[in-house]
Amino acid sequence: MIKASRVVLSLIVSFIYSLAYAVVGPMAASQDFGLHKSFILSFAVCFLVCFIVNYILFTFVPRIRFDKADARISGFFERFKPRTLFLCTWLFIFLCWVPALLVTFPGVLSYDIISQSGDAISGISSNHHPVLHTWLLSVFMKFGKAVFGTYESGLGFLSLLQMVVLSYAFTRFIFTLKKKKVSSLLLLIVTLFFALWFTNAVMAVTMVKDTLHAAFFVLFVCHFTEIVTSASEYFGSLRNRVLLPIVAFFMLATRNNGLHIYLFCFAILFLLKIVGVIRSGKVKKCVVPALVVLIPVVVFKLYSGPFFARLGIVQGDIKEAFCVPIQQLQRVDVINCAELTPEEKATLESYIVDAPQWMGYDRQRAYDPFSADPAKGWFYTYQYDQSPKAFWKFYIKMGLKFPRTYIEAFLSNTLDFWYPGHYLWSYVMYDDYPAEDFALFTEPLTRRSLVMIKPVDDYYRSLCLSESWRNIPVVRFFFVPGFSAWMLLYMLIFSWRKKGFFTKALPLYLPHIAQFGIMLLCPIASFRYSWPLFLTVPVAFIMIFEKGKENELTNSAE
Repeated sequence: MIKASRVVLSLIVSFIYSLAYAVVGPMAASQDFGLHKSFILSFAVCFLVCFIVNYILFTFVPRIRFDKADARISGFFERFKPRTLFLCTWLFIFLCWVPALLVTFPGVLSYDIISQSGDAISGISSNHHPVLHTWLLSVFMKFGKAVFGTYESGLGFLSLLQMVVLSYAFTRFIFTLKKKKVSSLLLLIVTLFFALWFTNAVMAVTMVKDTLHAAFFVLFVCHFTEIVTSASEYFGSLRNRVLLPIVAFFMLATRNNGLHIYLFCFAILFLLKIVGVIRSGKVKKCVVPALVVLIPVVVFKLYSGPFFARLGIVQGDIKEAFCVPIQQLQRVDVINCAELTPEEKATLESYIVDAPQWMGYDRQRAYDPFSADPAKGWFYTYQYDQSPKAFWKFYIKMGLKFPRTYIEAFLSNTLDFWYPGHYLWSYVMYDDYPAEDFALFTEPLTRRSLVMIKPVDDYYRSLCLSESWRNIPVVRFFFVPGFSAWMLLYMLIFSWRKKGFFTKALPLYLPHIAQFGIMLLCPIASFRYSWPLFLTVPVAFIMIFEKGKENELTNSAE
């Protein structure tokens, strides 16, 4: 007799995926939210295929064991001392990325580097881009100019630093999994993924804040995993009590929303664990861990408050955090203009200025359904600051009046994060900005390849800039931001039947859940925002393939 839970899970997941892939996703991609008959057949076929695939996955994945392969692989690596093996793994990952540095030196000059390089040379005045990252650009660019005569030389050393830190973080992650008894075969696969996946190599040498943030996010996941699985052992170590605040601070300081990830993880962990702690009578023993957890928050607040004020650095514009509401209000003006009263139009105009047309409408503001950046540029932060309460009251009023428009705006702006059939922002930057684009802020910066290895250059170009991979069914799914969201769902499903799910399994995934939540608030559904989630997905191996404890989904007969 087939286990009912496996059938129910397969039905639920298949329904959700088919609805996203065959119905809602195409609607948002085409910006036609009408329900057409053609969707019925697409949904039915997708649902049937998904049900079969999911049922097979839920039946056989928890049964997988790697004992024979593990014995051989472990036997080989046990010849090395732990420290030697750690250093060899770190060096292997680092060396695999060296060709990318050689052909792109000083690194990929893309994303935010134009404005950041100007701030780095002329002086940091805003936290629009993380101050710590802009300061690093400043230090290395000025060092390169003073010692070697070019800014590019200094940026090359920064790329080298990024490679060292990121490859260390990956190695630390691998050995965290090893400590938690993850299969040796899976560890080998994860190591090869970190070393050989083209995205990691290119991002390691890209001048963007996401690189160092990803490194410290991975390190934070390592520490958080150890806290979840053995808090007393973790906080009993002085080394950990020192390292956690350091790692956490750098995660907070390398991305402006890092604080939200950190607070979310520990707040939810507290709620999930507090009952057990009270029952065990170990409340007093939680004082030191609580202080250790709070240290990076206090330090970061001092750093981003009084320290910034002393240096004359202003906080980034609040509109950077308002991507979702700005997009929703913009869409209301584009789609529902005729239904707005004169008072509502006037209020809307007090927050968002008129701008170029979109999709042929007579009246609309700067609105791209798949990117909030154009709309943000026309938001009046000053008007918001006069009365935040009035803004949110108006925002809620519009949401109650046009709920469908709000939903459509949210689905459109987050499309790549949940719809595997959309690839607009699924690229990894490889080409630099034209050198003349830097002229307004600093002298022209350009790529000065140390060694032009054409096959390597062609390889990265074909994967980063070509659309060839998008035409390969199944394979293309692994290249899109939405992959990480669905992987997170499957991580939770494979773990939910474990004993003590809410106190043991779910806490492992809190950093992933927080990261995904932050992704949904981003201005665009870009691959670089989902990259940290890709990197830490293997943490699920700790629960899914936990040795010696069968998942209840493996019981196929009563």
